[in-house]
Amino acid sequence: MINKHFTYLVVSAAMLILPFDLLAADVAPDKKQQQEVYQLSYVEREPGTDDYELTVLVSQRYVRIDETGENSGYILYDDKEQVIYSVGHHDRSILVINQFKFSEKDSPVKAKVEYLQLEDAPEVAGKNIYNYRVYVETKGINNTDAINTEEIHAEDELTCMELQLVEGILPEVRSILKRYQNVVSGQQVRMVDNEITEMQTACYYVDQIYNTGEYYDKGLPIQEWHSNERFKVLTSYKKVAVSSDVFSVPDDYKKFSIGEDSKTFIK
Repeated sequence: MINKHFTYLVVSAAMLILPFDLLAADVAPDKKQQQEVYQLSYVEREPGTDDYELTVLVSQRYVRIDETGENSGYILYDDKEQVIYSVGHHDRSILVINQFKFSEKDSPVKAKVEYLQLEDAPEVAGKNIYNYRVYVETKGINNTDAINTEEIHAEDELTCMELQLVEGILPEVRSILKRYQNVVSGQQVRMVDNEITEMQTACYYVDQIYNTGEYYDKGLPIQEWHSNERFKVLTSYKKVAVSSDVFSVPDDYKKFSIGEDSKTFIK
């Protein structure tokens, strides 16, 4: 069953056909200090905010995330070291998030996946669109305060995450984005007590804590809905030449990490 959150987004997928076909062409670097990377552009929406644009640069080793038009900071993921740097220019600081290995088996709820081709959706880059829905069965959740009854299907299912994705495109990009998601989730796992409450709902654990990015194994998400009401739409991708410096962090910023109880300065 395809959740209601994506019924209006199927139509907008038609807008992606030309951008994907036209922008996927290679752009060769023209300087020694430049490298060729993928640039993915997104429009994202969160509750209480206007839509904003994100630019994601993906190389063989790094992922860099910037909010378009903002200069307050950026996120850099180093795949070789399995570490995320969240750079803040306002206080000249860098939050360091190291890899923390975890298992979905430790989650207080067990998620299930429904994976279906969207028969009436337009193709993207000549490939079909699939709907990837992650849900939990509400009959196994004891805390009724942790369930939004408006989101429950007739079969007693609660949708926690829903994505539309395209199989077969950008496998190297999908692989590194999945590993980045695992580092993000590892930090979240370290901070929770695995108790389901009104604030820490079943979907909170499935979507925002124990999210291992398994959907990247299926394909590249082009549209996403998450249980915290975040929407994300991929508007284009292309290869660009960028300076190698974009995948670095300032040497003179103070680095720190966050544990369960406090903030620890690294240097």
